[in-house]
Amino acid sequence: MDRIQLVAIVSALALDVMVLSTMVARIGDLGFTPNRTAALGLNLVLLVNLAGAAWLSARFVTQRSTLHRLERWQTTYLPIFALWAAAVVVVLPPLFAFE
Repeated sequence: MDRIQLVAIVSALALDVMVLSTMVARIGDLGFTPNRTAALGLNLVLLVNLAGAAWLSARFVTQRSTLHRLERWQTTYLPIFALWAAAVVVVLPPLFAFE
């Protein structure tokens, strides 16, 4: 079961990298919009989370780390998602001149 979880995390990480590359290309062609900025930031936050989870899951599967470290990573990373959500609500409207 742990190996299946690792495969799922690595698959999600690969998908996130593909989405990020597409988003960067689209922003390069069409410019920044509030939606693209919010999605880009969320995908960057998710990329770091998935990379950390993949690393710690691989270490757990190879018995070089405990499950506690992976659980700790996930729970301590939750405030980062909250900070990004707050930034989207507080920073993006004035940045894009919403009234």
